[in-house]
Amino acid sequence: MASNAGTPAIAVVGSLNVDLVTRTSRVPDGGETLLSSAFDIGFGGKGANQAVACARLSRPRDPHQRDGQCLVNVHMVGAIGTDQFAAGFLESLARDGVGLDAVRTLQGHKTGVAVILVEESTGENRILVYPGANFALPASGLVSWVGIRLSLFQLEIPLPTVGASFAAAPCLNAHSCFRLSRQSKRPKRTKCR
Repeated sequence: MASNAGTPAIAVVGSLNVDLVTRTSRVPDGGETLLSSAFDIGFGGKGANQAVACARLSRPRDPHQRDGQCLVNVHMVGAIGTDQFAAGFLESLARDGVGLDAVRTLQGHKTGVAVILVEESTGENRILVYPGANFALPASGLVSWVGIRLSLFQLEIPLPTVGASFAAAPCLNAHSCFRLSRQSKRPKRTKCR
């Protein structure tokens, strides 16, 4: 993973999940079936969401000045499976300008999925995550840190994988930002170094 000469780069090491979102007036009780009011499929995961946000913010705001130019190269580091969601996920990231050279497609695994129930009356949601390929991501050899100035991490991939990449980044002059998630059961805060 190398960035264009002179253009700073960000590596986002994290999860890629397909979001299956159902909206309902209320959450069903055990054994109960309800009709929902809406259903959507989206591409997310804490890692992919951060990569897309960084890529969108890295472009000039004036569409007449864009010409494919970006102020920062953004690279996603993670894994997807070999299933019906993989191709659409990669196309979506590419459309947003996210570099895919460090996204691995893992044979025999499914892409991570988040099943999200949104209760319209309260706005509360309930999320069930199947990590899939995210939890098969190896701890080493994920990133060539050449040209990376900032690395972002979350806890939706295996902790040894996060730890190995987090430890390697500052050795090569890349600043790191580590976002603790609610799922991790740790205090909600961001640490940067």
